[in-house]
Amino acid sequence: MKRLAILLTVFACCCVGCDSIPSKEPTESVVDVYQTLPLPDLHVSIPERFKTTSSEFYKEYYICEDASIIITEDTADAPYNSVYDYSVKALVEYQNVTSELKLLNDELLHADATAIQMMEFTYTLGEGDKSISKTCMVGYLTDRNSMYIITCKSDVDTYENFREDFLSVIRSAYYMK
Repeated sequence: MKRLAILLTVFACCCVGCDSIPSKEPTESVVDVYQTLPLPDLHVSIPERFKTTSSEFYKEYYICEDASIIITEDTADAPYNSVYDYSVKALVEYQNVTSELKLLNDELLHADATAIQMMEFTYTLGEGDKSISKTCMVGYLTDRNSMYIITCKSDVDTYENFREDFLSVIRSAYYMK
C-alpha cells in the first residue's frame, strides 16, 4: 500500500505542469507569506511571488512561472522513525518512473526542533524531443504519525532562479505543538 501511495504521489508530482496532461483551468490567488496548510499542525512559509492554484491531482499547490511547490502527507505506514529511510525509498520510486535521475544533494536540515531530510535531484521523463527535464528539491519531515513531503521543482534551465525560495520553504516548515 505504501509503495502504491509513493508511486502515485511521485507520478503526480512529475506530471504537474506537463503540457501532455490535460487539466482544468487553474484558479489563482495571492498566497500569504506565512500560511497554515490544510495538513494538521504543519506550517510553511510560501514566498509572496508564488500563487495558489489547483489541478486534477492537487486541491492546492503553489506556482510561479514554471516552478511549483507541492505539499503532501503520507500516513500509510505510520509511525515513521526515519525521514532518511523514507527519502531514500522515495528516491528509488522516482528512479523507477523516470528515464534518468541524478542526485545533486542529500542533506539533513534542522528547522527549530524539526529534522528535515532534503534531497535535491534532476530527473527526465520521456525520451528524445518529447522529454521533460526538471530539477527538484524535496523536504521530508515527520511527526511520527505522518510523513510530510514538500516537493519544489522547476525546469532545469530556470531552477537556479528558484533554488533559494525552495530552500527557504523547506527550512520554514515546522509543527505547532
